[in-house]
Amino acid sequence: MITFVRASRELMDEVRMIINSNYDLYKDIVNPIDLPEHWVDDAWAERNFAIREFYLAHNDDPKQYVGTASYQNLGNFAYIGYFYIQRTFHRQKLGQSLMKFIEMRTILDHLTDLRLFCNPKSTWALNFYLKLGFKVFTSSKNDILAMDNGVMQPFYEQEALFLQKQSKK
Repeated sequence: MITFVRASRELMDEVRMIINSNYDLYKDIVNPIDLPEHWVDDAWAERNFAIREFYLAHNDDPKQYVGTASYQNLGNFAYIGYFYIQRTFHRQKLGQSLMKFIEMRTILDHLTDLRLFCNPKSTWALNFYLKLGFKVFTSSKNDILAMDNGVMQPFYEQEALFLQKQSKK
């Protein structure tokens, strides 16, 4: 059974490990400007812990974390900046469970929808999100940067699709 815990600052090393375990999947497809967001260090953890909630997922072993997701309430919608399953645990439906948890978090905050960036070259991730009901909201850099008085400017990813899933009420 999968369970979730909100990451404390001390658990950010676990978050980093999960993100970094997926680096090889992204290193050849992500714009070099965004690559530091796919291999993260302690300075990254310090910066991001201050602005986002991070959640960790574990299976039967409470000391073995298998996935992580970030969550930010940005007013009308929630934003997932990071969503990763530990590389050795891919294709075990853990991502679906983690996403359901984040969707419930969005509903509890009474937000209209959930949004995230996805690199179109990461076809495995794009197919996963589309299967879960996300739709392409926009791919226009200008539209993304202007959205809601520029709320997405600090998080913009080069050449990425901006995906959206409406919350169930």
